[in-house]
Amino acid sequence: MDRLETTMTQIYRSIKMTKRLYLVRHGETPMNAARLLQGITNANLTAKGQDAADRLGELLQPVPFAKAFSSDRTRTLETAKRILAGHEPKPPLVALSALREYYFGGLEGDPGNAIMARTIRRYGLTTAWRAWVGSKRFPGLVRSIRNADPTHQAEDFPDLLARSRQAFEQVDAQSPDDSDILVVSHGLLLSALIYQLAPDQLPFSLLKNTSVTRIDIVNQKMRVRGVNLTREQDILALRHDEPETDDAAKNETK
Repeated sequence: MDRLETTMTQIYRSIKMTKRLYLVRHGETPMNAARLLQGITNANLTAKGQDAADRLGELLQPVPFAKAFSSDRTRTLETAKRILAGHEPKPPLVALSALREYYFGGLEGDPGNAIMARTIRRYGLTTAWRAWVGSKRFPGLVRSIRNADPTHQAEDFPDLLARSRQAFEQVDAQSPDDSDILVVSHGLLLSALIYQLAPDQLPFSLLKNTSVTRIDIVNQKMRVRGVNLTREQDILALRHDEPETDDAAKNETK
């Protein structure tokens, strides 16, 4: 009986310490629609992006968000506000500069496919292909961007990884225990975190606009519960997902 009570107490404490993060990539912008690289550039959402954010807000309306975080860019703040429009009471929304998108340096505003063309010209098709496929495709992509930047200002891959971890350490530190937290950020920044936790779950085409990724933090350990979800049934299923216990998460990334 003592052992059972101890086990139940441990499970209860693990559940109480769970923070359920709903990570959302912002809605579509004009630069997204034109397939241009957008990092620091501010922009409002397109009509399509607004509709998608509103729809996601309806799907997530039953989730009792205790707090919300966003980068300080217009597109993420607008997405977060639209998602939270139907929530009562409305949780506080905190803007964090650490959640900003990858810094493209001199490539800001360039066509996305220009990176591929420049990499092929510089290294050849075989080397470029190896950099973009398999488990190393994400670091290969980021390094291709940095190498293609003529100004040499684009963010380095290790710096991006470190910044993504620091951003979520801030989110964790500012979030109450046993809570649901909304985090609206950007494609490459969110991908950098997912890559460190579950690289095999990172989609080949990276994250879609207004997609949802769920990460649970249990006693300072992170576990990925779903990645790049856009279908209604998948997003609805997240709301009923069981809290992660410490025993189940013990082998996950700290």
